[in-house]
Amino acid sequence: MLLLRTALLLLTASACNALNSTSKDPDNEFSIDEISTLNRHFLDFLIAYDADRVANPSDLPCVTTLRQLSEAYTRRERHALEWYDSWGKIPSGLYYGNGYAFGNYEQCRWFRWNDVRGQHCYFAAVFPNELPVFYSGLCVPQFCTQHVVESLYVEYMAGKGLFVVPTEDRVTCYKDRSVEFNGAVVSAVVIFSIFAGIIAGSTAYEAVQTARHLEIKVQYAAFSLIRNIRNILHIVHPTKQNQLIECANGIRALSMIWIIVLHVHEAGLAVFYVNPISRESYMKSFMGTVLFNSGGLAVDTFLALSGMLVSMNLLKELDQNGKINPLKLYLRRYIRLTAPLAPMILMAVSFAKYLGEGPLWAPIVGQYEISCSKYWWSALLHVQNYVNPRTICLPWTWYLSVDMQLYILAPALIYPLWRWGKRVLLATGALALASTLCVFTSFLVNDFHINFTTDGLRYIMTYYPTHTRMAVWLLGTILGYILHRTKDSGVQLPKRYYALGWSTCFALLALTIYSTFEITRTNHQDFPPIADAFYECLSRPIFGICVLWIILACVNGAGGVINQLLSSGLWQPLARLSFTMYLLHPALLIMATVASAKTDAHFSVMELFYRMWGAIGLTTSVALVWSAAWEVPFGTLERVVFGR
Repeated sequence: MLLLRTALLLLTASACNALNSTSKDPDNEFSIDEISTLNRHFLDFLIAYDADRVANPSDLPCVTTLRQLSEAYTRRERHALEWYDSWGKIPSGLYYGNGYAFGNYEQCRWFRWNDVRGQHCYFAAVFPNELPVFYSGLCVPQFCTQHVVESLYVEYMAGKGLFVVPTEDRVTCYKDRSVEFNGAVVSAVVIFSIFAGIIAGSTAYEAVQTARHLEIKVQYAAFSLIRNIRNILHIVHPTKQNQLIECANGIRALSMIWIIVLHVHEAGLAVFYVNPISRESYMKSFMGTVLFNSGGLAVDTFLALSGMLVSMNLLKELDQNGKINPLKLYLRRYIRLTAPLAPMILMAVSFAKYLGEGPLWAPIVGQYEISCSKYWWSALLHVQNYVNPRTICLPWTWYLSVDMQLYILAPALIYPLWRWGKRVLLATGALALASTLCVFTSFLVNDFHINFTTDGLRYIMTYYPTHTRMAVWLLGTILGYILHRTKDSGVQLPKRYYALGWSTCFALLALTIYSTFEITRTNHQDFPPIADAFYECLSRPIFGICVLWIILACVNGAGGVINQLLSSGLWQPLARLSFTMYLLHPALLIMATVASAKTDAHFSVMELFYRMWGAIGLTTSVALVWSAAWEVPFGTLERVVFGR
């Protein structure tokens, strides 16, 4: 999800490796010695290359300069030695899965000789044996086009009996570039400048009014960072007039942390680790399963909470007014979801590609620029989970589409529940069952597997669509109805029933996580397809039911120490930031740890946890400012306009 282009490259290379391993010739083992001289012999290839073969005259300076540098290397001239020194060489641990030899990226980019400036290029090659896919870097003159570099190296590799992995761009290059002031960049400069002025003016207004002890008008201070950050960090205590479900804050905050931890693990799959086998071993361990493979269930926590809160709020409004204003309802939700999303899309299509560089920066960030430039409208309309599920603008924002679509359906589901009461609960439960059966059927018909996918069709059919994710949300609306009807009396159950509920909840959670552990660490061919189907269709509703049970028990005084932990006021700021954190954390994680990587790293569990805490801290810090600048101000203006 996070690394579309990189994932495709890895999948293609893995497929090539699998093909080679099935037809391996024991007498054709590509030796370490041959790999160690692979790029060195490319210099000999360049020296002997006939310049008359160059079809395009504009490519001749590139070929000529490469030959001059190669000849200078054979004469041991300093500039040529430094030039070749930046190339990728044989990595240590090829038989341990380490195929990364990107070279010294920064040394190449800083290379200067006459009018030549360094341009870093990399490729992925497949050996005729079971060695890992070999990623290697080259340093070529800045004026060399990617096409001519690709044609030269592919021809050289073919002469060695090897081939470069066939992707859209088999050789990817990165060089100096100036800012292109196209329509997107100009629009971004104008829009962000305007809002920067508004934020600065609003903040200054509040500071001056406070210093002069004068009244602060909300509409003028809506964009004040002082006011908004204070409101985010403010801890509210429940009162009779403001009955809060305190445990929901802890559940929301912990779920958001779990999602960040999940994506740190996922991003680690694209980090250049010199010991990838150690990483794979950890990912298949029980701890790796809990933190990574089971982490996707945390998204269903938000669906359950969303359904519960929508149900309670609409039922409260119906009790007060006897009707719902759908237009006002939808507008409020649209503003809530879109206000912090829109500037992210604008950043993706304008400035993002200029914020950093590295071997993977252009392929990854450029992919988001392409998808958002083409499908920004479906993202802002929150329909991209159906309109363009293969090229979603900011892929993790599929959840916003699901949430908005369910919110649109909410009045049609909640009003009958308010009007006719318990009888409608059966219909709501039937819809949840139908959604679950839809996932089950899709898995069986298409032979989907949890730990094996090739083209992302499983996600398109069972992960992104609203009709396959609505079961947990519907269960949340049922709990919202129960809490609304029992807000004064509570749910009076004998203690043994609560004890039974907690025991069942823990047992189901343990079973779900252990099932995840077993099904993800085992070859998909060892399980019948029906096992994957049952797991996928039941794991999310079961997890959602457990979350809802925890809320029900805590609200009714049967939560004990769990309620004390989840109801701590310290969770409130994180809970308020959870939506903005969800929006920002994948982009921050990609830019900080994957797209900007320029060399390899060593995997360890301690290093992974260090990345986790760094991601949580960075996300929280940026989300605090982003929410204060975009989310809270528009929410304030919406309340001013609608008189809330």
